[in-house]
Amino acid sequence: MDHRVVFDFAIEFTNGGGIQGQDFRLDIAGETITDAELADYIIKDLRLLMVGKVDILNKFYIQEKHKRQPVNLPSPELLVDLSHTIFDGLITYKGLPAPVICDFLSREDSIGKYEEGTSFQIGKIEMVSNTGTYIDCPFHRYAHGKDLSEVELEAFANLDAITINATDALEIGIEFFQNLEIRNKAVIVNTGWSKNWNTEAYFENHPFLTREAAEYLRDCGVKLVGIDSHNIDDTRGNSRPVHTILLGAEILIVEHLCNLEKLPVSGYLFSAVPPKFKGVGTFPVRPFATLSKA
Repeated sequence: MDHRVVFDFAIEFTNGGGIQGQDFRLDIAGETITDAELADYIIKDLRLLMVGKVDILNKFYIQEKHKRQPVNLPSPELLVDLSHTIFDGLITYKGLPAPVICDFLSREDSIGKYEEGTSFQIGKIEMVSNTGTYIDCPFHRYAHGKDLSEVELEAFANLDAITINATDALEIGIEFFQNLEIRNKAVIVNTGWSKNWNTEAYFENHPFLTREAAEYLRDCGVKLVGIDSHNIDDTRGNSRPVHTILLGAEILIVEHLCNLEKLPVSGYLFSAVPPKFKGVGTFPVRPFATLSKA
């Protein structure tokens, strides 16, 4: 038998008034549905506006043949987190200090400063801007380039994206990007290297883009290039041509991504928004992909 949910509801409107419903029955795709999901469904199905508080009451489930197409809720994987967790002592790049994450005001020390039964924590973070998964703006390479506060928000968020499979490559050349629609897109390079994150193996012999690939991406007019490797450049020497070429063309760079194997080839949006700092060209971000609901 199929599953149905039976419930009452009470909805208040922000501009006054409200509506109630009793003994509603709704076909559902699974065995259960949360109150929040039910509330969202009712609001959408009834095309309600100005909705405030929603109460779902007396909810229970029955097994009964579906009367119409059951509710299929959006997948929780709609947003894919592409960032590593930053923690106290994390080494992102050898030679750079690890972040120090501690209390500025601990919960214990806050007791007595507020009303009885209330406590707070205020954290303190000391770190270099190249920590965790981070984004590079032109100021990172060029003294007169745009810093985090000067790059427009549209350059960080909701970029049409494409995923490049480079999991078997060390040097990622032009051939990985040819015959593809990449103009005005975020180009996300999946090397599979993130599996080595927070290990000694992560720092040595990592995949990187070649100078020629960077020039090709620049000439094609891409918006952003991301990679799940230790660096987008070859770090075995002192030259950083990919940073120089891309940032010189105001093409943003995101390094130390992860979970790229969860991305489709195309048809998704990429976002990596940093704080709006003046005088800083690099900062940690929490990039994510927005996948199509289809």
